[in-house]
Amino acid sequence: MKAAGYAGRSVLVTGGTGFIGQHLVRRLIDDGARVVTFARGAGHAAAIEHVRGDVRDAQAIVRLIERRFDAVFHLAGASGQDALDGEESRAINRDGLINVLEGIRRHSPDTSLCFASSRLVYGRSQYLPVDEDHPELPLSAYAWDKRDGEAYCAYYGARWGIRAVAVRLSNPYGPHLAAGHRRYNIANWMIGQLCHGKTVSVYGRGEQLRDYVYIDDAVQALVLATGSEPACGVVFNVGSGVGTPLIDFVRAGILAAGAGSFEFQRWPETALGVETGDYVANIERVRAHVGWSPRVSLMEGITRAVAAQRRLAGRVRRVAAIDEVDREEFEAAA
Repeated sequence: MKAAGYAGRSVLVTGGTGFIGQHLVRRLIDDGARVVTFARGAGHAAAIEHVRGDVRDAQAIVRLIERRFDAVFHLAGASGQDALDGEESRAINRDGLINVLEGIRRHSPDTSLCFASSRLVYGRSQYLPVDEDHPELPLSAYAWDKRDGEAYCAYYGARWGIRAVAVRLSNPYGPHLAAGHRRYNIANWMIGQLCHGKTVSVYGRGEQLRDYVYIDDAVQALVLATGSEPACGVVFNVGSGVGTPLIDFVRAGILAAGAGSFEFQRWPETALGVETGDYVANIERVRAHVGWSPRVSLMEGITRAVAAQRRLAGRVRRVAAIDEVDREEFEAAA
């Protein structure tokens, strides 16, 4: 499959109801793809097929992949609090991917696979910007399992010719109905809190650099890399290529929202144990292989996210309660 040639193609997105998955699904549908999502939660209101299930269920994965999709985007995973449990993380983040790889190997060897990895595989940055040759010293079960997932993609590619690409995402953010906790996406959580006029906590002095990439740019990288011949078997960083102190991200959010505040707090011991220090992605490899570059500036992206958050929050206030299907409908409208 040629890069970005999705019109009329069949595509499976595991974890398709999550933050990245929702944006990716809408993009694929806009491109004319026939999309099936697979996740534990309820599906989208959009005109696609949704299969409810768990990536730990190998038989369920096999039944899906027997349909021989042109491409599979594997976004399903456990992060945040769920991934603190090493066994839980391993079963979902590593073994779930192996189920997908085995399904492709046995039933659909021509399928192109995109594995959503993480910049956390690097651990503490030893130099900036961080390129893909940087040492890999993960600090959490989640990060180790993402690293192992990349290794399995490489193994299945070398041993059986599976066409896989791994994308190490930095800190994606953008329009999303904010969760009631900060475990899964701290950037979106902070934007949501600020929009509601709340005070967010900033550890230390907020000087730690992060590489924030707007969701539309991240999705564009996934779409271009999957099925591209130059990208096959390659690992890519996907970020903005710009380091932003956390405190500057928060201040930009306050400016865009016209509300909210922050307070400095001492680093909790639990957070210090997995803190990676400054991170900025070197994105030259993905630029050279597939011609991708980020287009949305941080201020523009935060402004879009704030506007979407307010639209979504307004809709939520007009109903007494929402279930998961309603929630997907709200998010699809962002």
